[in-house]
Amino acid sequence: MNEDRINPHAAGGLMAARLAQAGWQRLNTQHAEPLAAAQRMHGLDLSSARGRAAMEEGDFIVIPVELVICQDGEFRETVVIFALGKDRLISVEQGLQLQALDRASKQLFASLADSCALDPCAMMFCMLEALNDAAHASLRDIATRLDERSDAVAAASGGFDTAKRQAGVADIAGTAMALGEAEELVAKAVEGQLMLARAGRWLRRAAGDARLGPRLPVLLSDIHSLRRYARFQHDKIRNLQQSLMTTLDIKQNQVIKVFTVVTAVFTPPTLVAAFYGQNFAYMPELALPWGEWMVMGLTGLFALMPLAYIKRKGWMR
Repeated sequence: MNEDRINPHAAGGLMAARLAQAGWQRLNTQHAEPLAAAQRMHGLDLSSARGRAAMEEGDFIVIPVELVICQDGEFRETVVIFALGKDRLISVEQGLQLQALDRASKQLFASLADSCALDPCAMMFCMLEALNDAAHASLRDIATRLDERSDAVAAASGGFDTAKRQAGVADIAGTAMALGEAEELVAKAVEGQLMLARAGRWLRRAAGDARLGPRLPVLLSDIHSLRRYARFQHDKIRNLQQSLMTTLDIKQNQVIKVFTVVTAVFTPPTLVAAFYGQNFAYMPELALPWGEWMVMGLTGLFALMPLAYIKRKGWMR
């Protein structure tokens, strides 16, 4: 039983050792000592505070890549910093160990087991491909949730009945907040695809067109296609937000319309009542046989006249 528990760790250690021997040094900010040692040894700044710029530092090209990924059921924003050299590739993850790089490491280890030669450029290509696949999966998940939000927007606008009532302002506000969060995620995803494309161009510059063959142009094409798909999702969110705000404006106008009609209908009776409240000592019309009924009838008529005018104008629709 102990061997079953140790074997996966031993296999993981063997895989990491073989990949390190091939030239990939995988680091994480959670382990400060190996990261600091690598920075001292190669004279690099691999901290997230270095900014987003990709630049050459000594014998390395340092390329940060920001991504939005769905891992463990949650959307996370993370940064991977690559340092590409002639005989070494360094990757630095910011705390979160990416499952995409785990899959890339297994693929690279399988290539080593098949006696395939690996160099830093080939390993970085495999990692960029895995990160692009992870971004694609995240965008698919976001698109699925957006379809659910589309149904919520349809319910808010009266597209279908929810428990025999339409969604109220609180429901619309909750949907609007969720759409705002989704818009931020998709905007980050678009930015991540731009940074992946930049990393691919730096890789092409370092490796040359003939070294990776047609695979690198295909990867860059996939990255750009996914960026266009992300922009489509972003436009979809904007349309949903616009539809939601239009629905909210209509509902607010309906409330104002109701109060306007009520005010128009009850203003004449209120004025008549105010007149009698000030002149209750002398009311000559009450001396007539039908004076009181005449006053009541005129009051009702004055109340119905604004209502008839409003209905004729179509303001009640």
